Amino acid sequence: MTEKRTQWLRYAVQGSFFAFLMWIGWRHQVLGGGPKGVGSVDAYCPLGFVESLYSVFTSGDWLRRTAPSTLVLLAGIVLGGLLVGRVFCGWICPLGTLGEWSATLGRRLGIRRRELPEAVDRSLRALKYLVLAVVVGLAWRTGSLAWRDVDPWVAAMHATEGWAGVLERPWAYGVLFGAVLLASLWIERFWCRYLCPLGALLAPLQKLGLAKIQRNETTCISCAACTWTCPVRLDPMTTVRTVSSECIACGRCIAACPVPRTLEFAAPGKPEKPPCRFSTLTVGLVGLFFFFGAYGTAKVTGHWATFYAPPEGTLTGVRSVEGVFGWMTFEQAAKTVGLPVEQVLALAELPDDTPRDVSMKKLDGVNDEAVKNALVAYFTSLESRETSQGQTTGQPGSTSTPPSSPDSIRGSMTLLDVGSTFGLDPAAILAEAHWPQESSLDRPLKELAVESGKEVQEIRDAVSRLLKR
Repeated sequence: MTEKRTQWLRYAVQGSFFAFLMWIGWRHQVLGGGPKGVGSVDAYCPLGFVESLYSVFTSGDWLRRTAPSTLVLLAGIVLGGLLVGRVFCGWICPLGTLGEWSATLGRRLGIRRRELPEAVDRSLRALKYLVLAVVVGLAWRTGSLAWRDVDPWVAAMHATEGWAGVLERPWAYGVLFGAVLLASLWIERFWCRYLCPLGALLAPLQKLGLAKIQRNETTCISCAACTWTCPVRLDPMTTVRTVSSECIACGRCIAACPVPRTLEFAAPGKPEKPPCRFSTLTVGLVGLFFFFGAYGTAKVTGHWATFYAPPEGTLTGVRSVEGVFGWMTFEQAAKTVGLPVEQVLALAELPDDTPRDVSMKKLDGVNDEAVKNALVAYFTSLESRETSQGQTTGQPGSTSTPPSSPDSIRGSMTLLDVGSTFGLDPAAILAEAHWPQESSLDRPLKELAVESGKEVQEIRDAVSRLLKR
């Protein structure tokens, strides 16, 4: 196969991966996650393993939305990269594909290709290493995918959500349209060159990889076609062997060269022995072999998993919310956090007749993220009160004895305060007091009483009756 035909094959591989991942994103929205659904798009991003590394080694838990599949994919990319370099970036990555498509569109629209001054370009390339450090550092510090709200990968894979998705994560879509698509109309693969944290992670593989672009000085006619077509602004014409970590193994420079075999991928050779040479097709196929090989091996051996939920009962308090996923039903979510399902519904400000045996993702008017945020707020408030009570008694972290009488309930307390203090379900207190079930659980009782025309004493009386049962 000629080098130019190989480029068409590469384009087909890029398009196929992009279409497949878009399909994955759409299926996740339709079916949700979990054992009966489709994994989150984060479970298909190799960077997820690095973000989860600290959590996996310290607690054995994966960060929310990541899964063992991220390790499998990264292993395949690393193994292939050690031989043939960054094939993932040049043949597979959907953001790189979007950058190339955008650049092609720019040329067809008559937009002149631009390049930054060399000194500026060199300095900006270091930005992606800073981005990688920030992304991983925040993940390790917060125990979450803190980068997710600005991640263009997440935005691209949720494009099937339409305008609702844009409103949910506007910063991520801003980065996608600005740094990945718009900027690439002038500077091809702008995102890949200057900002991509995964590219920063994989760059050392190109340095270590055996196959690199090599130029035959004897046959080179110095036409600069290779330099002009390079998507990451390398200059193969001025060096015998391109050892830059920025090379993405796409082979476009080889396809553009008018003199056959002047540019080729080659392994390092000895002075008395010519180097072993490879076609772009061989390099691409080797990279794809290791990528699919890692997936196939994990699948056959039962190690492929695109979702992860902490074992039941291993997390308590606010950390238990980490085990709540959108694919769960309210019954499963309540069991995970150790609360009555009625209380979970009340905390989420949902009606009591909300279906409890249907996935939260599939319920109209239910936002699983809002449910989780409400649970986090509840446990955070509870733990804060326990800490302050422990400090009052001189025993840090301990809880004081509950008041002996409901008469101690004050209008400044919330229903959550009352429920946790007396060990009662806030929803049950509302029902017993004949207060509106939709009453907010985290607002002062005196405010709720004014709005609903009730008296705080009714809450005291309800608590008293419940405690006697």
